[in-house]
Amino acid sequence: MSEPRQQHYIPRFYLSGFADTRILKREGQEVIWVYEKGKEPRRSSPIKEARRRDFYSFEQDGIRRGEAEKWLGDLEDQVAPIITTLVNERRDLTETEKSWLALFAGIMQTRTPAGRRLSENRIDPFVNKIMKEKAADPSAFREFLEETFDPMYMPGFDIDNPQQVEQLRQEILSGKSEEISKDPQFELASMIEVGKKVGSVLFEMNWQIIYNESDDLFLTSDDPVVSWRMDVEANRLYLREGVDRPNANVWLPLCREICLRMNKECDPRHKIWDDSSVRYINKTMVWTADRWIFAPTRSERLKRLVDKKGGRANVDALDLRFEGQRY
Repeated sequence: MSEPRQQHYIPRFYLSGFADTRILKREGQEVIWVYEKGKEPRRSSPIKEARRRDFYSFEQDGIRRGEAEKWLGDLEDQVAPIITTLVNERRDLTETEKSWLALFAGIMQTRTPAGRRLSENRIDPFVNKIMKEKAADPSAFREFLEETFDPMYMPGFDIDNPQQVEQLRQEILSGKSEEISKDPQFELASMIEVGKKVGSVLFEMNWQIIYNESDDLFLTSDDPVVSWRMDVEANRLYLREGVDRPNANVWLPLCREICLRMNKECDPRHKIWDDSSVRYINKTMVWTADRWIFAPTRSERLKRLVDKKGGRANVDALDLRFEGQRY
């Protein structure tokens, strides 16, 4: 069976969690409402949205490489039933579930078009800087390879071959690290590895599951992991803060009824929120969306919000280029 060419950067099963329940009950169809700044909301389906052709695959020596797409699919297969049981049972997470969801949240931050643009502007230069620093010392470079090397993304490279290792080190020292980092194998490996590191940071936080019993349902976007920090003294909200920053608050809606809250201080017991709290999280989703909002209802109020503030704090608007700072 051939691999799918249209690949979802927001998982199809995840979008299904934001389907309009009234239409599902009436027509038996999964319908999501798509909002875009300056346009009328449109009716669509999870299979048609948040996808790009060959977004996680590439051709090498006449062979289509789809390892990253398969890896993502395997992760989604682990996470989908967890979200389903949380909806049905309304409980706290087990440690195993938390580990899978942490990885899912970390990857959701890096796998989207916005996440990959952020990688190009900030993470790739940071990785290149590290590669050059490690390559300056043969033993440090060897240790770096042993920690990060994955044969799936470098076929033909033998980490136990001293000549190949030294050749790679010299290529990096001669300025080819940027060329290496633009290789599709390296880009996809970096996307996954950075996502894993983000997930490991999130796992160490306190987690709270927010259940919604209000008239307002959670919505999501094409860049659904939101991280922000509040400066209480200045009464100022800083969006798109790195998850490892002090006082970072991280949010990820899991479906129309559930949102994950992650920070160092929150009560780990699940909570039920009212309308105003749900609307606040939805507003941050609108502000940080790359382009599209995916919602379980058609709403003129939401349309006005998207038209006014949609994407104000997206990756491009905030110009998050690498300037030596940590991310």
